[in-house]
Amino acid sequence: MTTDTLDWIAKWADYTPDKIAVTSYDSEERYTYSQLDIYANRLVEKFESFGLQEGDRIAVLAEHSLHYIVLLSACQRSGIIIVPLNYRLSISDLNALFIDSNPALLLYSETQKHKLEQLSVSLPRTIHLDRIKLYYQNEVVVKPRLSQIKEKNPIFIFYTSGTTGQPKGVIYTNKMMFWNSLNTSMQLGITFRDSTINTLPPYHTSGWNIFLTPLLHKGAHIGMVEKFDAERVLCLLELNRTTLFMALPTMLAMMQKTEVFSRVNLDHLRFIISGGETVSPNLLKYWKEKKDIAIRPGYGLTEAGPSITSLHHNIAMSKPDSIGKPNFYLKTKIVTSEGRKARINEVGEFCIKGDIVTSGYWNNSTETNNKIKNGWLHTGDLVMKDKDGFLFLKGRKDDMYISGGENIHPQEITNKILACNSVVKATVLSVEDQVWGQCGAAFVVLKKGKTIDDVKAFIDKNMISFKRPKHIIVLDDIPLTSVGKISRKKLIKYYNDYKAKLQS
Repeated sequence: MTTDTLDWIAKWADYTPDKIAVTSYDSEERYTYSQLDIYANRLVEKFESFGLQEGDRIAVLAEHSLHYIVLLSACQRSGIIIVPLNYRLSISDLNALFIDSNPALLLYSETQKHKLEQLSVSLPRTIHLDRIKLYYQNEVVVKPRLSQIKEKNPIFIFYTSGTTGQPKGVIYTNKMMFWNSLNTSMQLGITFRDSTINTLPPYHTSGWNIFLTPLLHKGAHIGMVEKFDAERVLCLLELNRTTLFMALPTMLAMMQKTEVFSRVNLDHLRFIISGGETVSPNLLKYWKEKKDIAIRPGYGLTEAGPSITSLHHNIAMSKPDSIGKPNFYLKTKIVTSEGRKARINEVGEFCIKGDIVTSGYWNNSTETNNKIKNGWLHTGDLVMKDKDGFLFLKGRKDDMYISGGENIHPQEITNKILACNSVVKATVLSVEDQVWGQCGAAFVVLKKGKTIDDVKAFIDKNMISFKRPKHIIVLDDIPLTSVGKISRKKLIKYYNDYKAKLQS
């Protein structure tokens, strides 16, 4: 792969210089591909004047914006690594990320400025994003440069959400970005005519690599909003005749509850991609019936892709619990706990191999060696393949529990409970049990007018006894992390509160 193959913005600046590449629906600014190219080169020269070199890190504490897109191109050309910090983390967590990544420069937005004073670590040079904009929008003429973008160079360090422990920095390379873009484009038939609206945060791979970088690769258009607002996003999708959209199931549920949902025309929307948590059959059915829009569930993770599997929209209703089949440019296998290849309908750990897989974790060779063996990434996710080759997610390897000598997968129990007409949302965790060693605790959100007895009756009728959750806890909502995944930490707290009440 040559260096110019990776500089997509420079290529499109040459082919279609006046085409709008990105639009901010917050600032109402828009940049053409030519402007992105020029702005990136100006930023490269500014970074050079700061003494920044290949391999240095730039930490960013800010919402997604056009500045970030310019920064992406500039850092690719400089070999500098972007570290998008999760601005929803606690100050102590942010301190830890600064220490681990050791950035040479910190960029921040006005809304995050107050956090800088609370940090206890020694900070590098800090620059407000508005000032960065002044740097690259000045009238200084820069010479065209031949970019030396190296495929093995990291472009991002994404810190995982850390729902069960300290966040780990996943190294995301230019090579990963390239092959992920091809995977995504092949599955969805992306062309320069497509457009999206990105509502996802920059500190997670989904905010970059679900649609943003693949559409830049194709010379398409990207609209951006800093914060998700269900009603506003629906209106923008209609107004801009958007063709592709990514949303978490929680976001889609919020959108369908708005007053404008029934009125907006979304005929131009070819697909909605969803994942990050279980995409319920009811959600698929609702959007298909009300809007004639296909939702394509899939599977990905920060350490690979994230475009790993996809469920074709023609199959979605007949295989509603499936995450689809593996995408093109990767190898997969399912390995049992005994280390052998899993048979049809047998649960095992999902393993991935290919150029789409991370080279490892930043400053963490131990975890790298634990997860990547002989080129295979051991995801820790349990899956099953049916006779037709479709994959079904069964939960995390660490989540599987043994109750009375039987292996139980929480995801399987969750899917069963979601089929109950009295339940809106549900998830299942394993907890300690004095009799059985471990048992299931189900957390449910009920439909209006329904009771816990309705759920118990459904479970008794539809589940074999040893798989039935021993505890059913009713919540107002299922708690999520800042990237929309179910928060195990908060669920465990809810369970401990529930147990304390039982004992009082």
